[in-house]
Amino acid sequence: MSSIIIICIFVLLVAFKIWMSSPKNIGKFGEKRVARKLDWLSKEYITLNDILLPTSYGTTQIDHIVVSPYGIFVIETKNYKGWIFGHENSEEWKQSLLGKKRFWGWSSEQHKLRNPIRQNAAHARAVKAILKEVGDFPIIPIVVFADSAELNITTPNHIVINWCNLRSAIKSYRTQYISQEDIQRIVSKISSANITTEGSRESHIRNVQTVQQNRDMAIANGKCPKCGGNLVERKGRYGSFLGCSNYPRCRFTHN
Repeated sequence: MSSIIIICIFVLLVAFKIWMSSPKNIGKFGEKRVARKLDWLSKEYITLNDILLPTSYGTTQIDHIVVSPYGIFVIETKNYKGWIFGHENSEEWKQSLLGKKRFWGWSSEQHKLRNPIRQNAAHARAVKAILKEVGDFPIIPIVVFADSAELNITTPNHIVINWCNLRSAIKSYRTQYISQEDIQRIVSKISSANITTEGSRESHIRNVQTVQQNRDMAIANGKCPKCGGNLVERKGRYGSFLGCSNYPRCRFTHN
């Protein structure tokens, strides 16, 4: 009897570990960690978490929005560990992890991720569009990685930091641009635009997956997923890359 209980416990632990290691749950865990850090900001900062906004192309999900007298902070959370390599203008970044111990040393795992700066720029544009009737306010996009990530990236024009530096980065903005009345209007406008209907999150995920599949198919066929132009090989500062033939009207690039 005791052996059956041990086996059941072992199976449950394995199932729980698999469930926790899914990308969706890893991402949600990271968002909760960041939300708790934002809770420690003073009362002049109002935090909105997990916001789903309508856009011209469907919907976009924003991890955190912090509204303050000093600007509107749009925060994208990435719960990644290991070494993160990338450039602010790259289409994709790279995650490098130490794998299993081999006879000749440690193996390394390589994974690609979408450039989170570009991803968060779309979020900032969605917030700006929602607030166009309220006013034109400074919007500060921030990409925040887990503290276990070592950032080896080139981002002179954007904020990409670890969790531990998030509050200090937000509090470094001290010039007041937004009145208390406008703060309340901004929060009310974003909250009312937030899509909370049943199944909206699942529909958003399906739409994102469809867009990604269409994008990958276009690139595989040598077409720009943004405008439909031809992709041509070009030489740049960091090596060869694919660029749209309609440049400079279209600035799409791919590694």
